[in-house]
Amino acid sequence: MLELSHVSKSFEGKPILKDFSLCLSPGIYAVTGPSGVGKTTLLRVIAGLEKYTGTVAGAGRISYCFQEPRLLPWCTAQENVALVSDKSTAIALLSRMGLEKELSAYPAELSGGMQRRVALARALAATYDTLLLDEPLTGLDDSTAKAVLDVIRDSAWGKTVLFVTHNQELFTALDGEIALNIQ
Repeated sequence: MLELSHVSKSFEGKPILKDFSLCLSPGIYAVTGPSGVGKTTLLRVIAGLEKYTGTVAGAGRISYCFQEPRLLPWCTAQENVALVSDKSTAIALLSRMGLEKELSAYPAELSGGMQRRVALARALAATYDTLLLDEPLTGLDDSTAKAVLDVIRDSAWGKTVLFVTHNQELFTALDGEIALNIQ
């Protein structure tokens, strides 16, 4: 169970998270709200990438798909995913993401949406207890996004997933819950 207790985080004196508490059982949860209110900051706090006050417990092993793909440019799509798993897992996930023809492509040879799917496949291929997804559907058309959501739902079963999104309509296709609407 992921638990945040009395977490606070400020940037240059401006509070972003203030005495924030949350307790989540395994499941898929959306984090919504306008731009700039702390959705990404919340994920970064959970991942231990930001200093904060309060406590974060129960996250276990974390896998994180950032807003930017952050792929290794000298590795192919398959190699980027296999960094955290194995060749067969990489091929299976990339194929499910509609990238079976791009296994040997380098990031510079892929569109932005393709790069995003490779990064998401890598996050899903890792061994994790908590999966943090920061706008994972950005740049994807609706049909591709729905296919990707199916892969997320199947891969993340029994895990805790926090899914930052501005597209609540597509998120509901995951049968997830709106855990947090930061204002």
